Amino acid sequence: MKEKFLKILPYSGYVLFVGLGLLVFFVAAFLVVVVRTKEEQKVMMPYVIGKNYIEVHNELQRLQLKVRLETQRIPEKTDGIILAQSIDPGKEVEAGSKLYLTVNIGFDRVTIPDVKGQDLKRAKAILEKVLSGEVYVPLQIGGITYVPAVGDEPADTIIDQIPGPGKETHSGEKIYLLVTEPNTEKKSNQSANEPLDSTKFVGTPVPFVVDFLQRKKIPYRLKEATKPEFRDSHGLTSSFELKPAGAELGAYYLKPSESLVQDYEFLEYEVDDDDLYSAKLKYTKPGEDTEIEKEILTNQKLKEDEPVRFLIHRSGNVKLTLVGKETGVAKVWKLKGTY
Repeated sequence: MKEKFLKILPYSGYVLFVGLGLLVFFVAAFLVVVVRTKEEQKVMMPYVIGKNYIEVHNELQRLQLKVRLETQRIPEKTDGIILAQSIDPGKEVEAGSKLYLTVNIGFDRVTIPDVKGQDLKRAKAILEKVLSGEVYVPLQIGGITYVPAVGDEPADTIIDQIPGPGKETHSGEKIYLLVTEPNTEKKSNQSANEPLDSTKFVGTPVPFVVDFLQRKKIPYRLKEATKPEFRDSHGLTSSFELKPAGAELGAYYLKPSESLVQDYEFLEYEVDDDDLYSAKLKYTKPGEDTEIEKEILTNQKLKEDEPVRFLIHRSGNVKLTLVGKETGVAKVWKLKGTY
């Protein structure tokens, strides 16, 4: 028995040696993988001070940084700009690191009131006194777009607004109103006979210009959107030209941040066939179940591979359907009011 044990002993030592070698190899390989993984998860911190948080939000999300916002109120500085960052720019940090940003609140925080259905005079009075905490502050009207009344719409009445009711924002954000024309015979005759003033549409929300053109039964085409110099121009008409074939619109547009409850959306599609196309917009107001339908393109002739473009305002769940008169449904877009 002793002799057999002595014969086995050298082999067991060999096995033990090989086992220890394999263990060391796997431990070393594991450590290399861990180190390389950590290196791959390193990100470079950008310089964001002085930029608007909305503009850098998507980039910081891409870097997988966990952003925590702190606020400071400096009225003379622009609302929403970043005043300080907790991680120095250029520093290499691990993905998933916490980043504290100090964002300026240059305006009072407000909730956009619902002025739809109000006459213009009453709507202006409401916007002059909007509650912010324990005080009332005014909201600035960015512009008023007049359109012909249809059906039983009363004259001189708000039929749409941007931003929509309920949006949590600041008192510096401008509100745009879509208003039916005053119901006077003199005004109606003037509107019917006078040439269309193209300049009055520049700086107006694109959806409001489209509403006007639809009511006037004027065909239109939206050109490719361009990036504005200032974010305040986002969603507004950059150019307007009335041609024999219809109106041609230019638009300012920025890709919306996923954190925004309300924003503009730019949609584009190349049609497959020659046909007359219409587009219907269906949406629900935030917090409500009632569905509203509006036609934003009516029997417009498009050729095969011709692009059709829309710029809509997303507030609540939105569904846009493009339909060919002969060919049927061409494209459906579904957008959520909150991402």
